[in-house]
Amino acid sequence: MDSPVLSRKKFQASDQMFAFILLLPTVVVVCFIMVVPLGKAIYTSFFRYFLTDSRGMEFIGLTNYIRMFSNAAFWKAFLQTILYVGGCVLGEFIIGFSLALLINFQMPGKNIINSLFFVSWIIPSVVVALIAKFLFFDGYNGIVNVVLSQLGLIDEFLPWFKEPNLARVSILAATIWKMFPFMFVLMYAGLQAIPVSEVEAATIDGANVIQRFIHVTLPNLREIITLATILEFIWMFQYMTIIWSTTKGGPVDATTTLPVLIYRSSFKGSMNMGYSSAIGIFWMVFLIVFSAIYIRVVGNEDV
Repeated sequence: MDSPVLSRKKFQASDQMFAFILLLPTVVVVCFIMVVPLGKAIYTSFFRYFLTDSRGMEFIGLTNYIRMFSNAAFWKAFLQTILYVGGCVLGEFIIGFSLALLINFQMPGKNIINSLFFVSWIIPSVVVALIAKFLFFDGYNGIVNVVLSQLGLIDEFLPWFKEPNLARVSILAATIWKMFPFMFVLMYAGLQAIPVSEVEAATIDGANVIQRFIHVTLPNLREIITLATILEFIWMFQYMTIIWSTTKGGPVDATTTLPVLIYRSSFKGSMNMGYSSAIGIFWMVFLIVFSAIYIRVVGNEDV
């Protein structure tokens, strides 16, 4: 007869085997849709590989990476990606958090207002791009220009999608409007989860609204703010639908981000898959390093 210790070990082993069997299909699927393509991209980045070249793949080592780091167009796209993503995340956070703080107070019609905030989230990105083009109408007689003119803020209609800086502003505004509900719902959920006892204790101690916000609200939302902003940063780093549907990276590459650059390299012109893969691998490594540093700095309460 087995001892109790041996029987417990056998039971634990059978549990582990059962858990492994349950997880196996998920592991296989993840490997198929993530690990295999990633390995293929890393492999391809070391080859000269044009889809239009019948000679196939030719090993060239680090040539694609050397070309990438020495290419001014790459660094311009990388900088514009950082500015675009940073502006989007900051704008979405400010708007989403502000609305969450406002709606968190008891007010009539709060549920209806909450629903209205999700209109932009449920609209497809391509439709948002069409709405943006309608509002700006390629920068001339659109609604935005008419309103600004009526308010006396501009003397002549602005070419929103034809002037580099205005194009960046237009794309940024459209993207923030599309994506801010994600921040709103997470911030609102976090505010609802703050213990009422902490707020009441701070109020009894004489803390005003600003002091309660700094010493009660923000500390309780620290983890969710870290999670929401890093997820949004990663998502926005690969977002290109509104950009491609409005400006296609123009004018004069003013709105060309890394996703747009990769798409052009992969499926336009010579279709250089090796070079595109190298950019993609750099992109992945950058996001991993940035995420680790960001979570370390922002998410660490001891910092």
